[in-house]
Amino acid sequence: MKPVHRLATALAIAALSTAASAATVYTSSSDFLSKLLPGAYTENFNGLSNTPPGAVPFSGGAFSYTISAPQDTYADGDTMSTSQIMDDLTIDFTSNNVYAVGGNFFGVDFQGAFQSIMITLTLSDGTVESFTPASFGGSFRGFISGEAITSLNIHGSDGLNQSFYAALDNLTVGTVPEPASLALAGVALAGLAAARRRRNSL
Repeated sequence: MKPVHRLATALAIAALSTAASAATVYTSSSDFLSKLLPGAYTENFNGLSNTPPGAVPFSGGAFSYTISAPQDTYADGDTMSTSQIMDDLTIDFTSNNVYAVGGNFFGVDFQGAFQSIMITLTLSDGTVESFTPASFGGSFRGFISGEAITSLNIHGSDGLNQSFYAALDNLTVGTVPEPASLALAGVALAGLAAARRRRNSL
């Protein structure tokens, strides 16, 4: 096999291997929601308070998940957060069919007021997104992955070890017409076919 063919094959294999591990990130709720198939489930946590110890279950339509924190969660009737400062929130998607997840991710103080702190979101597919929302409106992030998303970790940091709680609101889970990996796999296969045609013509 000539070097050019090896390179084309290597690139195609690399595209296939990374297709399932890189989520597309959206900062606009409307852009994100427009990509989802009907049936997506949005939880706004309205009216929820006094969450029980341990992982708190949620479900809607075909989707289900739990939200937990090392020292339990807290709900104030409008948002979901940790009950202890500087804890992480973890969402475990138990329905195994979530290819898209989005919501408002931010920090709050003891009174539940918005705090502008750095938020780091880590998805099970290896995607990591860090940002510092200046307002609730700027706290939206949405992800569409080429593989089923099984977990999402929410970590907050202000660099000063001050009192804040990681929080979320308007959490939407769903799926898309075709996982992104299928489209990328098509590109990779087209690259292999082009390399084979070139080799056969030499």
